Amino acid sequence: MKPYCFFAHVAFALDARAHASPQATANLIIEINDTTLTSCGNKKHVKVSALTDSQKMELAGEIAVAAALDYLKSEEEFRQFPAQRFVNFDLIRPTYISIRPPPTKVLPNGSKVWRLEESEASKLRGEPLSIRYPEIERRLAAHPFLKGMSRHHLELLALCAMPTEFDAGQIIFLEGDPANGFYLIETGTVVLEGRTGDGRSVIIDTVSAGEPLGWSWLFPPYLWHFDARATEACTAICLSGIMLRQHRDEDLTLSNELFKRTTEVIVRRLQAARGKLISRK
Repeated sequence: MKPYCFFAHVAFALDARAHASPQATANLIIEINDTTLTSCGNKKHVKVSALTDSQKMELAGEIAVAAALDYLKSEEEFRQFPAQRFVNFDLIRPTYISIRPPPTKVLPNGSKVWRLEESEASKLRGEPLSIRYPEIERRLAAHPFLKGMSRHHLELLALCAMPTEFDAGQIIFLEGDPANGFYLIETGTVVLEGRTGDGRSVIIDTVSAGEPLGWSWLFPPYLWHFDARATEACTAICLSGIMLRQHRDEDLTLSNELFKRTTEVIVRRLQAARGKLISRK
């Protein structure tokens, strides 16, 4: 099995301010061997080759930040920065991350190959990492599901969020998989599918642009109850369910907001499903 390989560009700010400008960058070509990793938030062991594309992207983001930080720590020029002031690496925060397919050859501008060994995999799949993407707060604020949410809560959600895309026909998640993501669909359509007793796939619901996808991250045992499949090309914001649960537990007002909005969506969809059943009689 070929290793999962990707190119990562990570920018860091060397202080803890939320909107600090990037002051250090790392370009890495990362290879992940097809080893068994322990998934965050549960004890399920998964193979990299068994992950969906969105799960691979989440894994890639976590590993890229950890690997880039280790890379910067090893660089002599970043040991004292700026003006001979020692850098406290505990305060370094990622401000931008880009994950792309690997180039055909190692780049000459300082890029390096970072091979992830199995012994390192468990270490990097520990505590979730905060990653801030450009324009992510604006996109969050523009989504109907988050309409009217406070700036403070949007800033917290931005630390959990990453932009993502799905091709037509792409599986987003599968029934029984860990529900470690929450999706805000921006464009396109997604169908939720269940299985009948004879194994046939049946469409349960349709999620359109402007709607949220998936609430299993909110309730134990945090497992998906249906399959989700994009019926056309989609853009979306993916929020880490692991980090959302962490912020939810630490901020009761955010917890109340998310629970209220999610409950409203569930009620609307149940009413719509009831209307469909009545119309078929």
